[in-house]
Amino acid sequence: MVILAGIMSLIFLCGMIIILSSFPISLHEKGGFIRKKSEQKDPFSYLFDVYGKSHY
Repeated sequence: MVILAGIMSLIFLCGMIIILSSFPISLHEKGGFIRKKSEQKDPFSYLFDVYGKSHY
């Protein structure tokens, strides 16, 4: 019985991961997270600006 409960919880956990990860993918495909580069500068771009110049 314990083995059966463990298998069921593993299936439930894997199913939840797949379901929850599908939400951001579907939003990205609809264009919810897509924005043009000219609209807004990335707020974390200064972290990746290694040489002190903007490459955009």
